[in-house]
Amino acid sequence: MNLFKSLVLVFINTVLVLCSDDETRLVASLFSNYNKVVRPVEDHQDAVVVTVGLQLIQLISVDEVNQIVTTNVRLKQQWKDVNLQWNPDEYGGIKKTRIPSSDIWHPDLVLYNNADGDFAIVQETRVLLEYTGMVTWTPPAIFKSYCEIIVTHFPFDLQNCSMKLGTWTYDGTKVVINPESDRPDLSSFMESGEWVMKDYRGWKHKVIYACCQDTPYLDITYHFLMQRLPLYFIVNVIIPCLLFSFLTGLVFYLPTDSGEKMTLSISVLLSLTVFLLVIVELIPSTSSAVPLIGKYMLFTMVFVIMSIIITVIVINTHHRSPSTHTMPAWVRKIFIETIPNVMFFSTMKRPSQDKQEKRVFTEDIDISDISGKPGPASVTYQSALTKNPDVKSAIEGVKYIAETIKSDQESSNAAEEWKFVAMVVDHILLGVFMMVSIIGTLAVFAGRLIELNQQG
Repeated sequence: MNLFKSLVLVFINTVLVLCSDDETRLVASLFSNYNKVVRPVEDHQDAVVVTVGLQLIQLISVDEVNQIVTTNVRLKQQWKDVNLQWNPDEYGGIKKTRIPSSDIWHPDLVLYNNADGDFAIVQETRVLLEYTGMVTWTPPAIFKSYCEIIVTHFPFDLQNCSMKLGTWTYDGTKVVINPESDRPDLSSFMESGEWVMKDYRGWKHKVIYACCQDTPYLDITYHFLMQRLPLYFIVNVIIPCLLFSFLTGLVFYLPTDSGEKMTLSISVLLSLTVFLLVIVELIPSTSSAVPLIGKYMLFTMVFVIMSIIITVIVINTHHRSPSTHTMPAWVRKIFIETIPNVMFFSTMKRPSQDKQEKRVFTEDIDISDISGKPGPASVTYQSALTKNPDVKSAIEGVKYIAETIKSDQESSNAAEEWKFVAMVVDHILLGVFMMVSIIGTLAVFAGRLIELNQQG
């Protein structure tokens, strides 16, 4: 048994050595007179036909500020090298071998719209070489391509980014590049948490310059239509701004007598300011257009500032008095008599509308007017009583007290009317600000959301 195992091992080692010898002879034969600088064609007027295929592996990042898209790709290139052909029967049946790409001629494909880093492929991986001379090279690369980021509809935006590939030193008469397919390969694409691919295509372009009418310059451009997933911005930006808007409206529900209306308004403004400072880095800093989310944040800021201004006016109205302001008739007509009847203020307690008649004390006065006790209807005390100095002084004192009480009552009624007007204005503004908050939010985002929904 041990002898059998030993014979098997010897046979396997012999085969491996023979295979290794065959491959060694093959490589030595292929590169004995090989020049990697010369294009692999039989006639120098022939063009090398290169088939290019792009496989997108991962969308690493999209830098809206610097307008750079970073991707992980594999750039597949196939061409025929007439100088690297052999007969498999002469080399132990070897039909394929793998050799370093740096040892053979290969097209100098570069990323024309490179924004940062290396233009060309820097990872010199091995190529797969077949006995027919067909070479397949699929090197990995990290491309940083320039992409014009349009932030008008951010964060509900749709971006069209591209990768333009072509040879750097060869024109279309020396090297012809053809796309492997009209679409890049996304079979191994790892989904991004921020972007989703809506569409992707590749086109071949031929450019002829005025200086060289007979010399075409070829390139292959791959376009990627990417839609942003807005959930992150909805949760962290839009919803907080909407809550700030509703909190601003509640300022008008807070009673003015509590003395906290301005405190709440300023607190909301400060909280919104701190919030904007925190999230400002999430928004693309570009002057080409104002993004949707920037418009909404500006709307929220103006909304809060307007509430503070109006709150100051309401507080001023609440604390008015007859000594400083006289209520115009139209104010009383609109805010006391009309609006509470047509809106939901009918249950609100209104200031007293009953006006006391102005009573003038004459020399002939009924004793019941002074004492408060009813006396005989026909009995009046005239000259004898009123001419008494003590009684006359008492009557004057009572008249002064009555007039003072009446004046205080009128002042109190006028102040209550101003407070009632301020309360009516508060309730109106509460409804108005809540409606403006909802309508403003819909006005900013609804149009774009409907457009995206129609696009599918």
